[in-house]
Amino acid sequence: MSENLFTMLSAYRQGSAATPFENYCTSALAYFLKRGHRMLRALFAHAAGAGAEELAIVEVQPRLAEAGVADLLLTYEGGKRVVVEVQVEAGADESLLPGLEAVARQWSEAPSFVMLGLRHEEAPAPWVPISWSDVLEALDGDPDPVAHEFSEFVLRDILGLGEVPLEEALATNRLYALGGGAIRRFVGESAHYVNSASRPLNGQYRYLGTTFALNGSDMTFWIGVVNETVPLGEHYHLMLASKEKPLLFETDQPRATGDWKWPYWTGMGRVVRPITPSMYEGLLERTKRK
Repeated sequence: MSENLFTMLSAYRQGSAATPFENYCTSALAYFLKRGHRMLRALFAHAAGAGAEELAIVEVQPRLAEAGVADLLLTYEGGKRVVVEVQVEAGADESLLPGLEAVARQWSEAPSFVMLGLRHEEAPAPWVPISWSDVLEALDGDPDPVAHEFSEFVLRDILGLGEVPLEEALATNRLYALGGGAIRRFVGESAHYVNSASRPLNGQYRYLGTTFALNGSDMTFWIGVVNETVPLGEHYHLMLASKEKPLLFETDQPRATGDWKWPYWTGMGRVVRPITPSMYEGLLERTKRK
């Protein structure tokens, strides 16, 4: 794998189950591990039980025989190898994991399995969990401007902590991350949600946001931005919708979602300033109508 950051970020192996965004995040993380970032290396070595061994090889999306493509494979100087599963959203596909485990257990040196995700303490055995919050903590205080930019990326684009201007909401992962983060804080770490967007038309959307569940029920709530006009224009409203349960401060269903058969809507009006976590939290509180 190239040492060039941008070459790494552009690489994508055919047959991988990773989304392009997940692949981007994985390659960026691998870049800092390859460069010898001391705290990040210590974080993964501790989770993998590698002790003080030096990290020798970092492979992005290696093929593990017939099992398919792993996200990361770390090899330490003593021969220990670690399969790393990288997840950047809830409900990631884990169907390949048993196959990866089976191949790795055939190696002469006993492997380790590490799962990097949004939650702190949830991973199926034998995977050892670490979180993107742990990665953020490992990056904290690094004077390298590139490391600082990656830290900012993890904070906003993966963890959803920080405001999101409308143009970034429409063009990056930040609105999805903001929605997921707000829902996890509101519902709990076991929250179920998925990214939900209409097909873009000339860079505009009818809607863009997150469908989610409350209290382990079906995913019958949605939160995000909805286009103000039909035909689509440049203005959006920040809104919450419910399929079954009335909401506080209800409003009419927006025209851009006219074929969406959910009866309950509420909103905070046109987006004229950056969208913040507190705005999402304020809308989520409106689900508490009795």
